Amino acid sequence: MTAAETRRLRAALEARVLERAAAFRERHAPLTPDRMAAGIGFRWRVAAIAGRDGLLDAASGTILVAEGQSPRRQRFTLAHEVMHRLIEEDGELLSDLHEAYEGAALERALERLCNLGAAEMLLPRAEVARALAASGPNPRLLWELADRFGVSEPAAAVAVVGALGPGSLAAVFGGRPPAVYFAFGAGAPARGAVLPEDHPLAAVLTTGLPQRGALELPGGARAERAWARPWRGRVYLLATGVEAAGG
Repeated sequence: MTAAETRRLRAALEARVLERAAAFRERHAPLTPDRMAAGIGFRWRVAAIAGRDGLLDAASGTILVAEGQSPRRQRFTLAHEVMHRLIEEDGELLSDLHEAYEGAALERALERLCNLGAAEMLLPRAEVARALAASGPNPRLLWELADRFGVSEPAAAVAVVGALGPGSLAAVFGGRPPAVYFAFGAGAPARGAVLPEDHPLAAVLTTGLPQRGALELPGGARAERAWARPWRGRVYLLATGVEAAGG
């Protein structure tokens, strides 16, 4: 398979995952936790799970959700696990996934596709596209869409990055010293990565002033267009034209 064919196959995989997620949403809305689990013939409950947000226990027909999550985070975790089941049940999709990826990249791709599908279930891409058309890649969409659709901010970030397309990034920073709370997309810095004191994003937090323009990200990636805004003691970032370090 050529590189171009691989890219087309990966794009087709994303489109099919989004289609399955949208179809599930249409069949089972409103997507309460109980209805999501029942939609794949499972129950769900909160449990102590070390190192994971959720787990499908096929033997008992139960989705386990790690304790300590907010209700919004629980919904996203459930949607993510439901996507795992929907992908497992689609033999053709699963076969193409193994053709497009291998090794550790396969596991990363599966998790990313489940995140995209979960975001589509709870926050339809069409709604995100309308919001982006109205305001552009404004980082306030991360908290506004989360509030409007009752999802977590990380879920909103996944949905926005999916709508913006390749080379886009959403991230939130906060704390003292400021560090990455979460990041999704191209060149995403690691969770917990600390910003240098003289970094422009640290200045957004200390001055309370937004920033727009090219930006070097923690980890060495560079964004051609970045927009950062402060909100409730955090810095929200949307970026496009992101190139990974060394790219």
